[in-house]
Amino acid sequence: MKPFSFSILLAVLFSPAGFANDAPEKVIFTRAFADEAYGYYHAQILAQVLELTPEFGAAVAEPHPQPMPQARQIIKLQSGEAQVMWSATSAEREKQLLTVRFPLLQGLAGYRVLVIHKYKQGSYPQDVTKSTLQSYLGVQGADWPDLTVLKYNGYQVEGLPWSLWFANMFIAVEKGMVDYFPRNVIEVSNDLERHADKLVKLEDNLLLRYPSYEYFFVSPKHPKLVKRLYTGLLRMLDSGELKTYFDKHYNHRRALELATDPNRKIFELENPGIKQTFENPLWSQSPAPLRAYLAARAAE
Repeated sequence: MKPFSFSILLAVLFSPAGFANDAPEKVIFTRAFADEAYGYYHAQILAQVLELTPEFGAAVAEPHPQPMPQARQIIKLQSGEAQVMWSATSAEREKQLLTVRFPLLQGLAGYRVLVIHKYKQGSYPQDVTKSTLQSYLGVQGADWPDLTVLKYNGYQVEGLPWSLWFANMFIAVEKGMVDYFPRNVIEVSNDLERHADKLVKLEDNLLLRYPSYEYFFVSPKHPKLVKRLYTGLLRMLDSGELKTYFDKHYNHRRALELATDPNRKIFELENPGIKQTFENPLWSQSPAPLRAYLAARAAE
């Protein structure tokens, strides 16, 4: 046997190949817009999950260089060109990709308040009935899953094409073409700021609620990443980091206020596109049920 050579060891460690072996894996995530503010919360969570799970190997989160619509994101994950995306779940989506069933936004996308004409609050008293509300005409994006949910539950609703910051929907409310625009509690505050020049307002008394969860989805070519994400999310929930990241965003805090306002009358709706529901997805307020669920998934 030849004597051990320290010079050979140094050559291996400091060769380009040696550096490559030490380089962290790139976990590529897709996104809809190039704007850094879009998906910032989700990207932060993904990066922290990778940081907190070193036993799976060194890894860093990086955005795919090309923003793209969701249909294209799914193709990128199916091919393995990217590993992770986030989106609202559906039975179809869960057939296409591997699902990390944890409600990143606490199910708040399914808590809907109404944007109405500024001078028509009188049409929405606290004791308004379901049948009365169903007789009014609402509006949603033509390709949004919420349109299907509302129609399935007997609400009259029109679908309009998406336009910049949903201007068409707010104009329709202002002009009296429709009676209301159901908007999720996370986005409604920012929307009303953008459309402060219009005669629209947040309705005071009502809340529509149905199961709607935003999950991480993983490429079928990277199945080990699912367990890693469950493990990291569990650690973030246990440490309180997940709540800290969530609470950093004003629109998140405001959404929880709206969703848990005891003075709002709640209309419960079914979502035919959801395979699995959570009895209480508000993990920042009641973490125990989701904690048990995450622990079980991480242990699989």
